[in-house]
Amino acid sequence: MQNNHPYTQPMEPWPGLKSFGKKVHLLKPELDLFVFDSGGIQKPALVMIHGLGDEADTWRHVFSPLSEHFHTIAVDLPGFGRSDKPALNYTPDFMQSAIMAVLETLQIQSVILMGSSLGAILAHSLALTHPEKVSGLILVDGGLLHTTRIGDRSLSLMAVPLLGEWFYTHLRKNPQAAFDSLKSVYRDLDALPKADQEFLFTRVNQRVWSNGQRRAYFSTLRKLAPWVLKAQDGLKERLSHLQTPTLVIRGEEDGLFSEEYAHAIIQSQPNANLATLPGTGHLPQQEDPQAFLKTVLDWLPNNRP
Repeated sequence: MQNNHPYTQPMEPWPGLKSFGKKVHLLKPELDLFVFDSGGIQKPALVMIHGLGDEADTWRHVFSPLSEHFHTIAVDLPGFGRSDKPALNYTPDFMQSAIMAVLETLQIQSVILMGSSLGAILAHSLALTHPEKVSGLILVDGGLLHTTRIGDRSLSLMAVPLLGEWFYTHLRKNPQAAFDSLKSVYRDLDALPKADQEFLFTRVNQRVWSNGQRRAYFSTLRKLAPWVLKAQDGLKERLSHLQTPTLVIRGEEDGLFSEEYAHAIIQSQPNANLATLPGTGHLPQQEDPQAFLKTVLDWLPNNRP
């Protein structure tokens, strides 16, 4: 049983974020979502959306510095982290409805969306469906593009029924293997500060032992490709008319989000710029937070609401 493993404790926030954590009750969909909320409602709102299998703590090194300039909110998406994990289909549309419900609950009228990986896809889609609400986009190693190439091979293999579950179960038996599974999203996982490595070691093992998060992970993964294929209809034209100021940030050594894909995104819509961060992988906000912050803050003065 799940209670017999050593990672039974609830996910603890990164220490520097603990004071910002709270639950937000949503009505449509009805569930409790965990967020980090900096307060400061007089400032422009910045909502941060993590990637697949991650949590709001992915922004741990940039949340507080950005809160000096913004009312900063980082969400645990439904099914992940400390948010509710109902047994249902975790489609991108469901995820987006939860993000919109957060904005409504917190009475946010205009927002800059910052998304990482899957979070970038969700943010990009929300800018297309709610242009009146989304005043700016920061897409970190992800985003929407009119393409026939969907996903990468490793994620495609994880989506195969039973194969993905087998691998997940294997990670439960070997905590070090669970930690090592993160290597594909970092340029050098072992080069992270010791505090980050210890935090991630515990966190990734909590993920693989959470039955609710496991269910949400595979549901999201398997619903994503069909959704992206469906979204291709008219996407090229819709992107060409998207006026939202957009910054695409790519880790130079990211093996999941290619340079070709990043350039194609900024060429597909007006008012889009690309910044490449050397020495980083799929999560540049963790590997080089200072360069990440400088890139964001240098871009914002001419692109904020």
